[in-house]
Amino acid sequence: MVRSSALAVLILGLGLTRSVPAGEPAAVPHATPQQVQQTVQRAIGYLQTESAAWLNTRKCAACHHAPLPLWALSEAEQRGYTIDGAFLTGTTETLLGSREALMASRIFPVPDAPPDPRPQGRGLNMGLPMLAIAAESMPALTDGQRQSLQLIAEEIVQKQQPDGSWEFFSGLRRPPINETQSTDAAWIILALAATTGPDSPDSQRAAFSNAIAWLDAVPSSELHQDKVLKILVGTRLARSPESMQPTVDELLTLQRDDGGWSQTVPELRSDAFATGQTLYALSIAGFSADRTEIQRGIDLLVATQLPDGSWPMVSRSTPDGSPGSATLLTPINCAAASWATLALVRLVPHGQGRQAAASSP
Repeated sequence: MVRSSALAVLILGLGLTRSVPAGEPAAVPHATPQQVQQTVQRAIGYLQTESAAWLNTRKCAACHHAPLPLWALSEAEQRGYTIDGAFLTGTTETLLGSREALMASRIFPVPDAPPDPRPQGRGLNMGLPMLAIAAESMPALTDGQRQSLQLIAEEIVQKQQPDGSWEFFSGLRRPPINETQSTDAAWIILALAATTGPDSPDSQRAAFSNAIAWLDAVPSSELHQDKVLKILVGTRLARSPESMQPTVDELLTLQRDDGGWSQTVPELRSDAFATGQTLYALSIAGFSADRTEIQRGIDLLVATQLPDGSWPMVSRSTPDGSPGSATLLTPINCAAASWATLALVRLVPHGQGRQAAASSP
C-alpha cells in the first residue's frame, strides 16, 4: 500500500513539476486559491467517507477517525467550505449527546464493565481529550454534549498522576497520535483549557495548574510535535508572542527544500501530517498565507494530494514494539488529511484569496 501511494505521488508529480537535474529539489508549482479550495473539498469528501466507515465498522471514536476529522470539518464549515452538516452534527451527538453515548464510543470507561487488564487500562484514553478539543471548535453544543465534556474533564482529573502528568506506556506508543508523555500532556491541557474556569471544581482547576507546571518543567526536545504543541498551548494560555518566538523560529528553520515539514528529522520526508500541523500552528501564531514559507507549505499540500482526497503517508505506529511495524495505514492517512485540512481552511478560507490573513484562534 505504501508503494502504491508513492507511485501515485510520482505520477501526480510528473504532471506538476519540471524536469530537474539529479540532486536538485523538484520545483513545487504555485497553487492558486481555486486549487487550494478544490484540494480542501476533496479532503472533506475523504474525511467524511473514511470517518463514517470507521465508526460504522469499528464502533470506536479513535482520535484519528473521529475527533480529528470532526475538528477539521467544523473549522472548514466555519470558513465557508461545503461539508455534510448532517454528518457533523449527527456524529457529534452520537459521541457526546449523553453519558450513554459517551460510554458507547469505546473510549470512556463503563462502570459495570470488567477492568481492562492491559497496562494502558490504567491510563487515560487520548480519544477523550481529543474529542473535547474537537467539540470546542463547534459553533454550538447541546446541554447533553456539554455534560459529556464535563464527564471527560472529570475522567482526565481522576487519571492524573501526583506529579501533574498522565501515565504513558512507551512500549505501546502510537506515534504521532500518542508520541510521548509530554505530547499527551499538551493535548490534555488544551482539552482542560476549554472547560476549566473560575466556577470549575477546585480539583479540576488544580489539575489544570499542575499539568501546566509539569509540562513547563519538561526539558526542551528535538521532537517536531513538541514544538508545534508548544505554540498551540502557549497561544491557548495567552502567553506572549515573544515567549513563543524561539519555537516559531525553530519550526521555520526545519522547513524542507520541498516546502514541507517532517515528523522526524532526518529519517522521514515531508508529509501532510507534519506540514499541516506546522502550518496550522504558524497560522495560530499570526502567519498568513502571503508569507513565503507558508505559501510553499500550502503548495506542497496541494501538489501531493492523492485523487481520493488523502495524502500518502507511512506508519510510525508500533503495535508489536518494533518501529513502524503497523501495516494499517488508514489511521495515519485520516489524521494527516485532518491536519492538512485544518491548515488549508484556516489559511485560505473559501471565497477568499491567498492574501487572507489567518484569524485569531
